[in-house]
Amino acid sequence: MKNIKRQWFTLVELIVVITILAILWSIAFISLQGYSADARNSKRTSDLNSLISGITTQLAQWQSVFNFVWTDANWNEVVGLSIAWTWTMDTDYAAWGINYSALPIKEADFKDPSANQAYIIWATTKINGKYELAASMEQGAGERTARLVWNYNHRAATAVTVSTWANNTVTLSGSSYVNFFALGDTVTTNWTTPVITTITRVSADGTTITLGTAAPANATTLALNVAEWTGLIDKAWTTTWFITDAGTNLPY
Repeated sequence: MKNIKRQWFTLVELIVVITILAILWSIAFISLQGYSADARNSKRTSDLNSLISGITTQLAQWQSVFNFVWTDANWNEVVGLSIAWTWTMDTDYAAWGINYSALPIKEADFKDPSANQAYIIWATTKINGKYELAASMEQGAGERTARLVWNYNHRAATAVTVSTWANNTVTLSGSSYVNFFALGDTVTTNWTTPVITTITRVSADGTTITLGTAAPANATTLALNVAEWTGLIDKAWTTTWFITDAGTNLPY
């Protein structure tokens, strides 16, 4: 009979195998974690894009942009934010979670995938109703930031050339700044004694501006009186942070 020898792993071989398995497990764990974060960020981005689509559709049906905001007395107060060259008040600015019933969109399908929090919306009825949406994005190593999407774009205090003046009505020169000005803007003229006034009417084609006060006949330009802030959330607020992720305040 042949002698049957039983084979056993040596201690060194066992250590090598265990080490290799540990390394493979670590790589797989890190990869899966990264994929999960990427997947969650992808859902957040997709959600914001879907919300934009829904809001755009409803705005085209003459809904007020405020219809999409669940307002809160503490969270819709603004300090030091210039929109349309005026300090905004609660009557023309709102911020809080999204009112999904106004879209209409199923709210349960649009929650942050990790914290199950509602996305945040800022809205203003100034300059024809503008808004910004935000979601918290994972950056790795516990770092988070905010992803912002919007139809609000700030305007610079650019002097626009005017072709004709007729008391309190002016016509813009050229097409570069058509629809640049909006109803309610605080504007200023040039010349020796500038006139600061409010726009009371903008023509349908965006080229003829009616002012609340007659402009000097020798003025040649019209400009927004104060530069707008770069975003609706680029501001100070009075009570709390607007975007958090599991209790962590998010940077901008």
